Amino acid sequence: MFAHTLLIIVQAASAPHLAPDAAQALVTLSHSLEAEAQRRAQDMARSPAAPVDALPVQDPFLTELSEFSLRTYQLSRAVDESGGPTDLRCIFRGMSEDAQHRADLLSHTATRADHARVYQEIARLTGQAAEIAATPDAQAAALSAYSCPVEATDQ
Repeated sequence: MFAHTLLIIVQAASAPHLAPDAAQALVTLSHSLEAEAQRRAQDMARSPAAPVDALPVQDPFLTELSEFSLRTYQLSRAVDESGGPTDLRCIFRGMSEDAQHRADLLSHTATRADHARVYQEIARLTGQAAEIAATPDAQAAALSAYSCPVEATDQ
């Protein structure tokens, strides 16, 4: 999991400023992850005592969960840089860390019931992220990372 965390930190440090639609992109990604997590949780719950292998690193769900972690971290930084609400910054940073933790749990062998629980937690997390990213404060923070090219040349 250390490599997974390191990858997210490197991506966040090297990523350009957020696109103006960063909050909306997070909402869209969150809804997609929420639906897939719910589907997988239901599938795992059908035979809860059965063992399940760890998800392979290349599983698309883990890839999207890593992207979710990166986007929430970037929004946390954008809120911080824009002087936005401290609680919003902390919420997005916490979501980023929680997503990494949940990905780590899915990367270990367990029972299907264990994975079902993790998928349910991811569905809850991503559902909350979609709601929060759709707020005016989150959208303003995502937009504040951009300056208008016309304004930049007028200075």
